[in-house]
Amino acid sequence: VKCLEDELDIKIFERSKNGAVLTIEGAEFVRYASEIVSKNDFVLNRYKKPQSGSRLSVSTQHYDFIADAFCRLVTENEDAEYSLSLQEKETYDVIHDVEIAYSDIGIIAIEDQNLDIMNRYLQNKEISFSPIFKVSPHVFLRREHPLSSESFLLYEMLNDYPFLSYEQGAHKDSWFKEEMISGEFASKHIVISDRATLMNVLIKTDAYTVGTGIMPSALNEGKIISVPLKSNSRYSVGYITRDDRKATPILEKFISIILHFGDSLKS
Repeated sequence: VKCLEDELDIKIFERSKNGAVLTIEGAEFVRYASEIVSKNDFVLNRYKKPQSGSRLSVSTQHYDFIADAFCRLVTENEDAEYSLSLQEKETYDVIHDVEIAYSDIGIIAIEDQNLDIMNRYLQNKEISFSPIFKVSPHVFLRREHPLSSESFLLYEMLNDYPFLSYEQGAHKDSWFKEEMISGEFASKHIVISDRATLMNVLIKTDAYTVGTGIMPSALNEGKIISVPLKSNSRYSVGYITRDDRKATPILEKFISIILHFGDSLKS
């Protein structure tokens, strides 16, 4: 480690008679080194071992309909052998997974006013965004919620209730947010990291979140409903893929399934 410190001209550890602790530079170095090791392990696992059967890795924001599409892919897959992966992640990580080829496809939503800046961001990473469908914001809340009988909602009607949003880690830029409104205006704000927790909080409290309005699965047993939010905002939900990677048959199959979902929502 001392040789490494000398070579890089940094101090990784602060040493004392009580032991050693990471310096600020050391903590940064460990983060970068961990990512390099992780990429190396991924490459070795993916290409060193003999490949058999079809393989697909999907990274997505927290969408119920993608879980349904993935289940349909599993049901319809007739391959004798396959390896499938579905991971729900923060927006930045979905993009990063596709950028480093850890995932074959990513699913994200982009607000129309952020579409240009996000497309430039993706193009710099040699990633393309393909829209599936456009949506207007809807409020998700429990069926017994005081606002559940309203035909539509206004922002000011939500002031007294807790707003739920997904954790985005260090990447809190507005174009990375997953919800279709910002939580900055909310006086009560709850941040969670997974869809199961979001479901539980919605079902058991008067909290709400704002999303696509699409929740086709029976996971919530009809306990959560969506109500249109009066807003000028529109969102494009779509998939991202690397420009330099040819789609495999199983990836093409998955894309056809999610496009079918999109077509059914448009009709």
